[in-house]
Amino acid sequence: MQYRLTIDVFCHVEQTANAGKALAEQRAFARCKVAVRDGGLARAVTHYADHPSPHLIIVEDDGDTSTLQSRLDALAQVVEPGRKLIVVGAVNDISVYRRIVSLGVTDYLVSPLSLEGMMDAIERAAHDPKGPERCKFVAVTGARGGVGASTIAHNMAWAAAKRANIRTILADMDLTFGTAGLAFNQDPRQAFGEAFTDADRLDITLLERYMTGDDENLQILSTPGALRQYDSIDEEAVDKAIDLCRQMAKLVIVDVPHVWTDWSEGLLTAADETILVLAPDIANIRDSRNMLDFLNSKRGESRQVKVIINKSDIAKRTRLLPKDISNTLGIQPVAAIPFDPTTFIESANDGKMIGDRFKSHKLIGVFTDLVMRTGVRASAKTGPVKSQKKMGFPSLFKKPQAKTA
Repeated sequence: MQYRLTIDVFCHVEQTANAGKALAEQRAFARCKVAVRDGGLARAVTHYADHPSPHLIIVEDDGDTSTLQSRLDALAQVVEPGRKLIVVGAVNDISVYRRIVSLGVTDYLVSPLSLEGMMDAIERAAHDPKGPERCKFVAVTGARGGVGASTIAHNMAWAAAKRANIRTILADMDLTFGTAGLAFNQDPRQAFGEAFTDADRLDITLLERYMTGDDENLQILSTPGALRQYDSIDEEAVDKAIDLCRQMAKLVIVDVPHVWTDWSEGLLTAADETILVLAPDIANIRDSRNMLDFLNSKRGESRQVKVIINKSDIAKRTRLLPKDISNTLGIQPVAAIPFDPTTFIESANDGKMIGDRFKSHKLIGVFTDLVMRTGVRASAKTGPVKSQKKMGFPSLFKKPQAKTA
C-alpha cells in the first residue's frame, strides 16, 4: 500500500532522526512528505503555534511523565483537530502507556525508535479500527519461471473465496501470457493490461470492466492471451490499480510474474504478505537467496517474505530435501507441496482448481491455511464488500482544543 501523508518527526536522539530520514526512501512511504526536526516535543509545541499541522505527528520526549503530560497539554492547544499523534518517550512502563493513550494519543513507544518501529506505528495509526476491515494485499511470485507460483496463487484465491468465504480479487500481472482466466475456465472480456494504457481514467467502474468470474466472492483480472507488448507500464499506475482493488475486496492476491522491474519490485516490497515459491534445485536456491536478502531488507523484520517449496520431493534421489533448503536459506518454509503432476494437470486441463476437481484433497487444507496466515478473517456472510472510504484522521485528543492565537 502506498501512503500519501504529510508527516512531521520531532526527535531527540540520532537513531530516531535517522529512522525519520530513511522513512521516505521506503516504497510504501515514497509519496509521503516527511520533515525531520530536532528538539523533540518541546520544539513541536513552539513550531505549531505558527505552522499548520500535518496528517501525522511523531514527537520524542526525554522528560519524566509529569513533564511529558504538561507538554502534551500544551501541544493540544496548538495542533489542529483531526490530526494523529505518536509519542516516543523515555519511560518504559505499561501504566505510562495507558495514561498517555487515554489522553487520545494514537500510540506511545519507547525511545529510541527504529525505522521498522516507525513504519509499524504509522501503519497502525493510518488504519481506523472502527472503520471497515483493511483489505489484505498478498503478492505471490516465483524464484524462477515455471516453479508453480501462478498455480499456488490461483488455488489460494479459490480457497479464500470458496472455503473462507472472503471477497477476493485475483490479479494476474503477467499481462501477455497470464493464465488466471484460463485456470478458472473464464474468458476475460478485456485484457487487464489495457487498464494501464490510460491510467488517468482508471477508477473502480473502469476496473470492473476488466474483471471476470461467475462467483461474487472471486473476481479475476487476467488476459485472454493476446500477443501485445506492455513495455511502458508506470509503477504509479500499478499502485493505483491495486489500491482500487483493495477498496473492492477483503483480500487481493497478485500473481507477480518472474520479471524484475520497478513495478514488480514495488509490488513485492509493499504487499502485506509476499510469498516466494521455489523448486528444489540449485538455481532456485541461488535466486531465492538474492531475492530474500533484497526484499527482507526493504520490508523490515516484522514483514519477512514467506517461502513455499513446490515439488518438494522431486529431488529425493539427489538428497536436496526441504530441510536442506531451509538450512541454506535460513528460513522455515510455510509449506512444502509435494510433486503430484496428475492432480495438477487434471485440474488445469479441466479449468478447475484442485478443490473443485478433487473435493477432499489434502492440498485444499494447505491452501486454506496459507490464506489464514495472511491475517484476513474468514467471513460468515456472503455478498460484496462496499468500497472503503479514503483514510480519515479522528481528533488528536478526546475534546479538540481551540488553537491559540
